[in-house]
Amino acid sequence: MFVRLKNIGKYIFGTLVLLGIALAANARVPKDTDFGVWNDLSVMKKIQSNSLGLFGAFYTNDNSRSIDRISIGVKGERPVNHWLNAGVGYALMNFVHPGYNELRDRFYIQAEPFWHLSKFIFSFRQRMQLTLYPHSQTNASNTFHWRNRLEVCYRNPTLKMEPLADVESWYLFGNHDDNHFAEFRFILGANYHLTQYQKVKFYGMLTDGTILNRFILGISYELQL
Repeated sequence: MFVRLKNIGKYIFGTLVLLGIALAANARVPKDTDFGVWNDLSVMKKIQSNSLGLFGAFYTNDNSRSIDRISIGVKGERPVNHWLNAGVGYALMNFVHPGYNELRDRFYIQAEPFWHLSKFIFSFRQRMQLTLYPHSQTNASNTFHWRNRLEVCYRNPTLKMEPLADVESWYLFGNHDDNHFAEFRFILGANYHLTQYQKVKFYGMLTDGTILNRFILGISYELQL
């Protein structure tokens, strides 16, 4: 157990150092800024040790004056062992542009190791993501992203509120010679358990992208059937 935690710790430390270097370089590039509101909904059904579900999203941009995208999707998750979860998913995303809509397909596979330290829960999700542009009116091509997310959550059984913080990187690869960190996300928020099977997450997010920085206010609702 100690050896496994030590190896995971070394991997996380190395990843954070790499992210810090990339973020410092990214911050030197002048960028535009924007504000948006993100709303997410997820309904999950547990079938034996697996969980299957549907999800949807409604995002705004342009200082929350315009619709950015509307998404629907399906996902599945299952525990591999007592410290690792795995999952797959698909989303159909409708991006709203002036004069036309752009449909994109997104597929992902992920693994998320986690461990407990007192009342803190640490998780380190690794997601490989493919986005397809079947009806694009732009010059964008299909993209692969490797997403790293480190999250820390404080869980006290006597409280309904769970404060959390996470940092995530999006690394674009497989795009000829243009492989780079496309975006960094920083989140502060909290989960609030309405009932044993329902929870709401409130959060604020800062994103640092290659051409755009955004501030997002978000709320997500999750129901376990």
